[in-house]
Amino acid sequence: MLMILYFHQDLDAALPHFYSHRERLVAIGEVGLDFTPWCAPTQQDRDDQMKVFIRQLDVALELDLPVNIHSRSAAKVTIDTMRQQGISRALLHNFAGKPSVALEGVKAGYFFSFPPAVCRNQQERNEPANIAVSCCYIAKVKGLSPHTVQLVTAQNAYRLFSRASQ
Repeated sequence: MLMILYFHQDLDAALPHFYSHRERLVAIGEVGLDFTPWCAPTQQDRDDQMKVFIRQLDVALELDLPVNIHSRSAAKVTIDTMRQQGISRALLHNFAGKPSVALEGVKAGYFFSFPPAVCRNQQERNEPANIAVSCCYIAKVKGLSPHTVQLVTAQNAYRLFSRASQ
């Protein structure tokens, strides 16, 4: 997976590795936009991130891979950009945008993940061992068994990251 790269020179250095290992890749991620003041204090910083983000989305399309998206303080811009670039397969993790913006992503066919923090006031570390916490919470909200939520989310993951099942 590609880690967030906000600078053209970082992306340029990484791209040859993606192309040389393209058969082994299951997604392009984590990519996206972070418009928080400490990460993008100026409009130029935001513009630079946007250029790199669009280029990352273009690589995903070229390699026919889904994207794993990070979006902080940029939910609407992120989803609008993905739709404009023709992205149809995406996972937005830890999405913190407005429900109306999330619905635009749902309409586009994007998936959203929910970290364990969704069911607790205190922030907790996101790690694989805590997936069960999110699963139980989603099951309770939806009136389903945790087992059903586990099966459906696994099916969604294999549908989105189809190369992972090979």
